[in-house]
Amino acid sequence: MERTREETALRALRLIGVVASDEPGSADQMRGALDVLDSIWPEVLAEAQATWDIATGVPQEAFVPLAHLLAAELAGEYSVASPMTRARAKLRLLAAIRAREPRECCDYDPCADYGAGARVVVIGDQKSDVWNDGGTW
Repeated sequence: MERTREETALRALRLIGVVASDEPGSADQMRGALDVLDSIWPEVLAEAQATWDIATGVPQEAFVPLAHLLAAELAGEYSVASPMTRARAKLRLLAAIRAREPRECCDYDPCADYGAGARVVVIGDQKSDVWNDGGTW
């Protein structure tokens, strides 16, 4: 089940202790959190190349990592400690997004070492075998 932007914002506010677990956020708190969420999303979208958007719903596996990133952004505004650093929160979110995205099926792994430092390099639609120093075999 996908989560909403509002649920993500409320979770972030709860993570930094601004809102109690059994209370809703105030209109000002929610508006501020949503503004920050909307401002950090383009950065995440560009880097992770997600195929979903926060306007249509946050996938369950990305919900908590996105809330942690938002909490890291909001913590300074409320003069409270963040539950984790912004860098770690962003890495967790990027990992969750990239793990969910479909991979193109292929007969090689572009990250694998094929022995003696050789790797497969794909340029456009062309696949070639090269050494890691740039020389060809």
